[in-house]
Amino acid sequence: MKKLLISSLVGLLAPTLASAFILPTRTILQKTSDNAGNGIYAIEQEVQFANGDDTVHVRETWLIDNDRTMRLTVTGTKELQGNFRLQFLYTGGQRWTVVNGNRKSEKTPDDFLERFLNFRNAEQFATALTNLKILPSGAYSKRNMTVKKGNEISYEPESWVRYSRTGGVPNYAFGVATPEDDKNNNPGLWIEQDQFVIRKIRLPSQVEMTADSYNQFAKGLYYPRSRTIRWGNNTANIRLISASARPTTAGSQFQPNSLDINAKVDGLEKLAAKDAIIEFYSRFR
Repeated sequence: MKKLLISSLVGLLAPTLASAFILPTRTILQKTSDNAGNGIYAIEQEVQFANGDDTVHVRETWLIDNDRTMRLTVTGTKELQGNFRLQFLYTGGQRWTVVNGNRKSEKTPDDFLERFLNFRNAEQFATALTNLKILPSGAYSKRNMTVKKGNEISYEPESWVRYSRTGGVPNYAFGVATPEDDKNNNPGLWIEQDQFVIRKIRLPSQVEMTADSYNQFAKGLYYPRSRTIRWGNNTANIRLISASARPTTAGSQFQPNSLDINAKVDGLEKLAAKDAIIEFYSRFR
């Protein structure tokens, strides 16, 4: 009877004890932002799209300063070599490109995924998550520790963060858990508990990105060697080729007048993956 009582008490107290050890939101986001490095980086990666029984490969070359300032050059390989190229510049909330020899700008897509790996300011990170309804308003500034009379410390759990597992490791999961009978998944963010790196993010549009095999690079950058992006019935796999620091002089390439590649998508016409590739670069890049 005594063992049964103890077991019951442990079961009742387990959720409370577990939540007591969850770090504050601002601490988790700060540690994650610290892992985005500092300075300008060049990222080379390969994106793979299923094309019937075959796979289409394209090469992406990124120049990244932070979550708001980036430059991307996309080139085709193999059957797409010379017939597929794109170039984008992201700055000031706008995405610039060159079409038919003319530079044009439009609002950066709402589903622009690359920014989440490059937030270097925890408060701006929190603001983005609030806009996505993953965090409630004021979550970043809220204090979850209060001091009462006699220096007694009271812990106030944050309802929007919980423990969860993804990628085979424990994570801090932000957002409202999706009920089992709900057809649509709630937006959320999963940050690895030990390494403070993003393992998964789900946007309100139901787009999901998972990230695995993180390595450390120059100037404190932690970056995944493999990622998968899923939307609808489509999947894109991303393989990191290299990540390296660049001098501050590379910042001159973040000006719209530095764009020098005219968009060319002729090579996609006969591919089964055409629509998926066009949607990928319209929505997520």
